[in-house]
Amino acid sequence: MPNQRLIEVVEDLERTILELIRKHRVTHEEYRLATDLLIASIKEGEESLLFDVFFEAQATEVGNEGRVGSPAAIEGPFYIPDAPLLSLPYSLPQRPDERGEPLTFRGSVSTTDGAPLADAELDIWHADADGLYSQIHPNLPRWNLRGRLLAGADGTFEVTTILPPPYEIPKDGPTGRVLNGLNRHFFRPAHLHVKLRAPGHEELTSQLYFAGGDYLDSDVANAVREGLVVELRQDGGRWQAGYDFVLEPAREAVAA
Repeated sequence: MPNQRLIEVVEDLERTILELIRKHRVTHEEYRLATDLLIASIKEGEESLLFDVFFEAQATEVGNEGRVGSPAAIEGPFYIPDAPLLSLPYSLPQRPDERGEPLTFRGSVSTTDGAPLADAELDIWHADADGLYSQIHPNLPRWNLRGRLLAGADGTFEVTTILPPPYEIPKDGPTGRVLNGLNRHFFRPAHLHVKLRAPGHEELTSQLYFAGGDYLDSDVANAVREGLVVELRQDGGRWQAGYDFVLEPAREAVAA
């Protein structure tokens, strides 16, 4: 049975690209350079990085239209599923000599009606002090700065980690070659990644940035949005940040 959504989107994409080729008089040599670059971005280990830099934020923004709960954010190419389930008191796995300033991240998880979501799962990951991700970049311990934790009976949570820095995305591969040709920088602002799950509710992918940080207005992935920037404050030599997540009911439940 034909997939009407697939037909609608792919045939429109086909028409758009064909028109672009005609409009800009793209030669066969230029076409082959483009396809070779797309293939190289995968072969050289960049996975979805090239597409994520240019397109993921817009696709996420479309999904946020009409959203009542917390805004969704890009996932990026560095998520690894099945991170360890942590035990109280929650602290993301770290090396004994982990560099970086201590950060306490706390908040709550609730429904759109304001009811706390006990045992909601928060899957958190972020870069280390050098802007590197475990299991993506070499020489980092498995699951470093990655872990899952559960909200309490009142929907609140608290986890300790380090304050991630802004970082450059890989710039020596195909994505870097494109950005260099466009004369764009490679930096992403400092951020925390969070995926939230709770029975009967839509999974939420979030990415939280820090007020006053560098590159908020020029993120290479163009992913910073209102509602995703949190305040940072210091208390006793430790950075503090908070965010209250609101999860929407599962679409099946809404339909029922």
